[in-house]
Parts: sequence; structure tokens; C-alpha cells
Amino acid sequence: MGVPDMKIPIQYALLYPKRVDCPTKPLSLTDYGSLTFEKPDYETFDCLTAAIDAIKEGGLRPAIVNGANEEAVAHFLRDEIKFLEIGELVKAAMQAVPGGAIHSYEDILEADTRARAFVREKMKNH
Repeated sequence: MGVPDMKIPIQYALLYPKRVDCPTKPLSLTDYGSLTFEKPDYETFDCLTAAIDAIKEGGLRPAIVNGANEEAVAHFLRDEIKFLEIGELVKAAMQAVPGGAIHSYEDILEADTRARAFVREKMKNH
């Protein structure tokens, strides 16, 4: 467990297997009070389902989910969509944006770009 900060997983990904100190606040469980765990609601949270499906399918699908999610979250943070619409947009991108095998780094960037463009286009009609 750690503080909610993407610096940590990005640093791990870039420096793996090396571990170095990360400039984030240490996790203090007392700051969070208590934690409660429940089974995921796959029907309500489309984004979770899309991410699991993308991992199972592999190839470019995780890049598509990530790009669509980042673009949808940006719209949510600007109060342009509701929270659950993030998952709806990600799921729609998964179905609409072609996947396939990864042959190069450029393939990943292109899949990400297409997914983001798909979400932006859907938002024009929102």
C-alpha cells in the first residue's frame, strides 16, 4: 500500500528492478482511519471490467484502456461527465478502437492516441 501518487508506480516501472527513494509523502494509515474491503461491482464499474478484459486480451488493449481512461478522467475533472461515464467511455473505446499485437513502441503510442481521440469525439456529441 502507498499514498495515492502515480510517481511511485512510474518510478518503479522506469527503474525496475532497482529501487530508490521516491519523493512522496510516507503512507500513514492513521490519516485514512479505517479501511473497508468489498467485492467489486463489475456491472456498475465498467472501467474495472474493461481493464480486466484488456489484460486478458493483451496486445494493444491495455494501451487503449489507459488512453481512453486518461482522456475520460480529464473530462470528469472538468465536470463535463459524471463519474460512471468514465467507464462507459472506456468500454466504448475498447469496442471501437482496433487492437492487435504490439510490434513497436509506436504501435502503443498510436493505440493510445486513437483511444484518446475516440473519447474526444464522443464528448463532442455529449
